Amino acid sequence: MLGTRHRSSPELVAFANGVMARYLDFNDTSMSRKGGHPSDNIMAVLAAAEYAGADIQNTIAGIVIAYEVQDRFGLACSDLRDNGWDHVAYVVLASAAGAGRAIGLNKEQMANALALAAVANAGMRQTRAGRLSMWKGCAAPNAARNGVFAALMARRGLTGPEEAFEGPWGFKKQLGTVLKLPAFGGNGEPFSIETDKFKYFPCDYEAQCSIFPALELHKVLNGKVNEIAKIDIETYEHAVEVAADTPDKWNPTTRETADHSIPYVVAVALTKGTVGLGDFIDESIRDPELHALMQKIQVHATEECTRNWPEAFPFRITVTTESGQKHVRDVRYAKGHPRNPMTDQEIEVKFRQLAEPVMGRTQVNNALGCLWHLEDIKRIQELFDLFVCEGQGRS
Repeated sequence: MLGTRHRSSPELVAFANGVMARYLDFNDTSMSRKGGHPSDNIMAVLAAAEYAGADIQNTIAGIVIAYEVQDRFGLACSDLRDNGWDHVAYVVLASAAGAGRAIGLNKEQMANALALAAVANAGMRQTRAGRLSMWKGCAAPNAARNGVFAALMARRGLTGPEEAFEGPWGFKKQLGTVLKLPAFGGNGEPFSIETDKFKYFPCDYEAQCSIFPALELHKVLNGKVNEIAKIDIETYEHAVEVAADTPDKWNPTTRETADHSIPYVVAVALTKGTVGLGDFIDESIRDPELHALMQKIQVHATEECTRNWPEAFPFRITVTTESGQKHVRDVRYAKGHPRNPMTDQEIEVKFRQLAEPVMGRTQVNNALGCLWHLEDIKRIQELFDLFVCEGQGRS
């Protein structure tokens, strides 16, 4: 288990480590329309690889395959979420495939792993509707856990239902999706892991994009939010569905709702000129000044913005002051998008921001020295050893 010397079964470690990686909503986002966060699979592949004694090349291959499966299913099955099912339906398949690759499943075993993952693990979209609970950050790790379990059971010889995807009561029929998978990476086709989006701020990607024009407006207003009369936010329909869908997003009481709230993160950015981890603790979320500012915010989808998504992720924010002045800023490609990528240095700064308060600078320096040369690692256990915080227990 990451950060400790605790050991457990691979599927439970995949869950625990996956929650640690996912809970702050600070990882990555799929380039597919509604594909979720493919890095949710990484901890599952690492757990399976460590269990099986896989080398780093097979582990990396497993991670790449997991990204491929999640993103290609996300492209093929965007209507799945419209039918009320959660994107973790892709995570369980991706983790089963990635873990299966890492532990060396043959073709027949891999087919069984995917069948076992598909028929038993469709999650409900209610996880991400309205006032969000702690389960929001656990649903994908739970799916990844089940994917690892499916791969391990298939390795032991357990068979899965035939026609798990195309059968009369299979994935396609039950979840109401077309299931026409596009070409996977390779042979001139880019791999998904090369094109997905990094997060620059610790929040939902739709909320993420709204922060950038808000930060520019903070500079224009010189932080004088008391002079704001109203704030109009134009964006694409999916952004409204995810992060401005119910009154709860204008009155967040949990970090899960706050980090999926366009009104909240825009209010923070306009007020403070930055958005960080500390803005999602209870004290910050309950700030009455932020709540007052949120009531001045309107969020609506426009035909133009919706037409440009998902090639772009457009947001236009118009601030009108009490004196009648209007200030407008917009963004199409937020920092971290392949068309506006984060640099290696910015990724390292993000890593340090998260890790140094827990590990200290010296240990983080040692970890980075190894991680930037991941291909040279001999054993997967070496990865976990980098993060052990001494003083944590053993079991």
